[in-house]
Amino acid sequence: MKRDALFNMIEQQIRPWDVHNEAVLTALRELPRAGFLPESHRAFAYMDTEVPLVIDGVDTGTRLLAPRMLARIVQTMDIARTDEVGLVGLGDGYLAALLARFARTVTAYELNENALKFAQKNLNAHHVRNVNFELKDGLKHSTDKFDVLVLAGSVTTLSDAVKQKINVGGRLFAVVGAVDAAVMSAVLVERTSDTNWHSTVLFETVTPALTQATPATAFSF
Repeated sequence: MKRDALFNMIEQQIRPWDVHNEAVLTALRELPRAGFLPESHRAFAYMDTEVPLVIDGVDTGTRLLAPRMLARIVQTMDIARTDEVGLVGLGDGYLAALLARFARTVTAYELNENALKFAQKNLNAHHVRNVNFELKDGLKHSTDKFDVLVLAGSVTTLSDAVKQKINVGGRLFAVVGAVDAAVMSAVLVERTSDTNWHSTVLFETVTPALTQATPATAFSF
């Protein structure tokens, strides 16, 4: 039954959303999402919906992205085996695991200690060894730079300070829009030189706000 649900998720949700990269689809098959969700929410693993991250009955305030969004992010970033990847917002660890299949390393930032420990346990259980964990605000308190940077939640704006966190030739994925906006934009930002970036709107969506960003404090370093 679970295998049928996984198959249907890929064929009915993910492929129709322009995800055709076979390596990404294989990762979804070989790394089933249900193994990362809390047991209380595993019934939602293959549904086209965001899921609250509730650990031992406590809501962390994080809403996990729907499978088709996760797949689209991984395909869009076109990660090379030499890439150093940054992920702001660790959640249950599933997106980190997908990114790690293609990257050299993933550095994941998470503010909620319970969420970080839960994700770390999941990743260890699935033998994902190339993820580094940082219990800090990846937007405010990190000076690291990456070839690929993924924000696992929406933000109200993207400043040059955030764009500076990707190397020349690097790329950034974010969903940008006001907290209560009816429509937000998923954007790909590519750094073309020390002082220039090129932004492409990929599609319209609505995504829960990144817990590490608020309108008053986001992107102040």
